[in-house]
Amino acid sequence: GNRLRAAPIQNKLLLKLQPISPVPTSFGVNIAFNDCAGHMYFGQLDTFNAAFQDMFLPVRLPLAFWPHLFESLWTGSLPQSCWSVKVMDLEREVVQQLIRSQLGPFVVPSEVRLEEEHFDFEQEEWFACWRPPPGSAGGSGGGGDFLGGAEVFEDDEEEVVVRVETVCVIVFIPPSYHLLMRFAISSHSTIVRILTDRFQLLSYMDAFFLSWSREAAEAAAAAAAQAAAASVAEATAEA
Repeated sequence: GNRLRAAPIQNKLLLKLQPISPVPTSFGVNIAFNDCAGHMYFGQLDTFNAAFQDMFLPVRLPLAFWPHLFESLWTGSLPQSCWSVKVMDLEREVVQQLIRSQLGPFVVPSEVRLEEEHFDFEQEEWFACWRPPPGSAGGSGGGGDFLGGAEVFEDDEEEVVVRVETVCVIVFIPPSYHLLMRFAISSHSTIVRILTDRFQLLSYMDAFFLSWSREAAEAAAAAAAQAAAASVAEATAEA
């Protein structure tokens, strides 16, 4: 019985925050409590970190109203609006997975009627799919014509198929701000247009999306290591 009473007890603490200004921060938390015998205890918890993403809250409206709200804010009803654009050179599947894991609760669940993205995805797709033909300097033969220092190849007139997926995200930032993101996702690149009514929030977006690039690189490295291990195991089994 004494051993049971002496066993450490873990309690969950709910720390309620009410931001006056949405700024990432860290702070210490002091605690004071008494036990059933009336003894008073004092202590200090580990430093508490409030990151930029920790301030993300969903809009307090039924999901059916989210598309209309996004359209309204995006097209001009947001006072003191500020814009930014981010380009990410990541594969479509990677971006889709990151949106689900990082922004899932804030994705507008149905179609948002906005004008099309103006970025030239067709050119991006063409460069991603283009390969130097045989006999060129970039191929196996080292031939090819040059014009103004650049090598020129005949156009094979193959049509580049471009499929762009659009995902809209709306985030409420306490105490009274909004953060809207529109992702135009192609096979190899993504354009993120960002709108907010607090320009200071834009300074955190580079770090936010940089973490996406790191996660994508780590996932790619893990997949490559797993594939290499599987290949070695297969070669060992065949031997």
